[in-house]
Amino acid sequence: MPTFTLSKSQVGLLIVDIQEKVFAPVDHSAEFLAAAIKLIKGFQIFQTPILISEQYPQGLGETIWPIKNLLGSAYQPWVKTAFSCLDDSAFARHLLALPVQQWIVIGLEAHICILQTAKSLLQKGKDVVVLNDAISSQSIFDFSTAIAEMRDEGIRISSVETVLFELMKDARAPEFKAISQLIKSSCQVTSC
Repeated sequence: MPTFTLSKSQVGLLIVDIQEKVFAPVDHSAEFLAAAIKLIKGFQIFQTPILISEQYPQGLGETIWPIKNLLGSAYQPWVKTAFSCLDDSAFARHLLALPVQQWIVIGLEAHICILQTAKSLLQKGKDVVVLNDAISSQSIFDFSTAIAEMRDEGIRISSVETVLFELMKDARAPEFKAISQLIKSSCQVTSC
C-alpha cells in the first residue's frame, strides 16, 4: 500500500487521451470532465508541471475543446500510438527527465491507457496517484476492474479534492483562497 504524502515541489500532472472520439461514449462524462477541469485549474494555481498525451489523434480526434481551451498555450500534446505513455520512447525520455517524483494521472480510458501508464510509471520508480473521479471508461465494469487492479499493483487511488488539499497542506498557504473557491464552485462544462 503506497504511503507517501504529495508535495508541490515533487508533483506533476499527466493528462491521458481526453479526446473527442474517446470522450463521447464514456460513463459519467459530465462529472468526469468537471473533475478533470477542476484538477487542471488547481495545478495551474500551484504552477506545477502538466503533460498531456493524445492517442492516435488522426483517428480519435484531438483533446476535447474544454481541456484544450483551459490549457491555452500549454496545450502541447505528445502524440502516441502505444497505450502506455511510457512505451513511447520520446515521451518517456521527456517525462522521466523532469524533476517530478510524484505523478497524478487522469484521463481515458481507465482500463487501457490509464492502467498501463500508471503501471509503467510505478515500474520506473515513480509515486503514482490515479484519481477515481477524473478517469473513466465506456463501461463501469472496465472502470471498476481498472481501479481494483491499480490498487493491487500499489498505485494510490484518490480524488481531485483530496489531492488539491493535500498539496496545499495548510489554510495559510498562499493558494488557499483560490483553491477553496475552485472547490466550492459548481463546475459546469461550459463555464470552467
